[in-house]
Amino acid sequence: MLDFSSQATETPPEKTTPKAPSSTSLDPSSVTQSTLSAVEARGYDTLFNNYESSDTPFKGYAVSTKTVGELIDFSNPSGDYGRYVKPRLPKNTEAYKKGLTSTPMGKYQIVGGTLRDLVNRMKLPKDTVFNKATQDRMFLFLAKENIAKGKTQAQKRNNLRSIWEGFKKVDNATLDALIEEVSN
Repeated sequence: MLDFSSQATETPPEKTTPKAPSSTSLDPSSVTQSTLSAVEARGYDTLFNNYESSDTPFKGYAVSTKTVGELIDFSNPSGDYGRYVKPRLPKNTEAYKKGLTSTPMGKYQIVGGTLRDLVNRMKLPKDTVFNKATQDRMFLFLAKENIAKGKTQAQKRNNLRSIWEGFKKVDNATLDALIEEVSN
């Protein structure tokens, strides 16, 4: 009988290609954040048309320091903010076309009706501060949910464009990269 145990065969190491670190949708340098900064808002206190920093009745209003309960009241369409925004809406927006107002708030420009819905579905207490962490959680919840509703890439893009007006200005390739980041 021959003994082959002394003839050790060496297996060459597997070749692996190092993966580039994947960017998450919340990283400031991500496609998601740079896209949102270009078409929605740059900061967590942003109101419609940057009313928080311009000469308006809302100058200095910092939504990131308010509770979601306070912002539900603030974003009421018949409230001061809603009434101020309505006649100033661009004619190409969905709200204008439907004769509605829009009350976007924060980094992700979450409007009042969406805020109320998210607070309920995410089971957030009304005293939850609408800070960076809360806004990021709401964005991911809403984006992931709408991406998941689409079976095709086109449906996923359309779903996001139906939520964020600014995404209508974003090309398909960029929106596809954003979808990939949010989905990871």
